[in-house]
Order: sequence, then structure tokens, then C-alpha cells
Amino acid sequence: MYPSVMRAVTGREFPSKKARVQNYARFKVKGESYPGLTPFEDALTEGVLYMDVDAISVSRLDDFEGELYERSEIPVEGEALPAQTYVIKARYRDRLSAEAWDPKPFEKDDLLEFMKTYRGFANTAALFDEEKKG
Repeated sequence: MYPSVMRAVTGREFPSKKARVQNYARFKVKGESYPGLTPFEDALTEGVLYMDVDAISVSRLDDFEGELYERSEIPVEGEALPAQTYVIKARYRDRLSAEAWDPKPFEKDDLLEFMKTYRGFANTAALFDEEKKG
């Protein structure tokens, strides 16, 4: 959802726009600041749709997301084609809390620290500051 994270993981920038998906919800991962997306009837979840993501960047995103998630195609409101997103694997859904994940507190309180804890992220403070300005 965050251009600074996308740049840090892929080393690239991609055109993006706001998007919404139905029947999926984000919950906090227990003990973490980040969410897990999971099927959830009648839910509506807002996010970001990145376009024209190349194969190398997708591979880097797969590595970044790790074992907890699987890349899945899901429909996006108003889009002709499904999008690929990372959904928590069914066998790991017990790691989700019952608490919905809210991106606003994450941006304010956790994003910079989140980026600092993951190897391979260079100049994260500068990227975060740049995103806050834009």
C-alpha cells in the first residue's frame, strides 16, 4: 500500500491508484504491526492497485511477503481484469487477530519502524520522509 515500501522492495516505482476489493478483510497479524488479508464475506477493503509491475519486481515481492502469504488473483471494483495480491495462507489464518487493521495508525506510528526491521531496505528514513511530503 505504500510507495516507499514498494520502492524499497522492488527498487522501482509503478503507476498506482486507489482500489477496493469485496469479500476480503485485513486483520492485524498477532504480535506484528502489519496486516493479513483474508477472505471475509461482505467485507469491503480499500488499498492500492499498482500497474505494469514487471516479473523481477513480482519475484522480489514474493520473497518479501514470505511463507505466510500467497499471491492470489482477486477481482477489483471497477477493473476489467483481476489483480494479484497477497492473501494469508489458509493454514496461517490462526495467526490473525480479530482486530481489523487500520492503515492510518500504521502510517503514523509503525511504518518507519517496520521498514527499519526488514533487511534490504536502504535509506528508509529518506523514503518515508519523501512519502510524507507527497
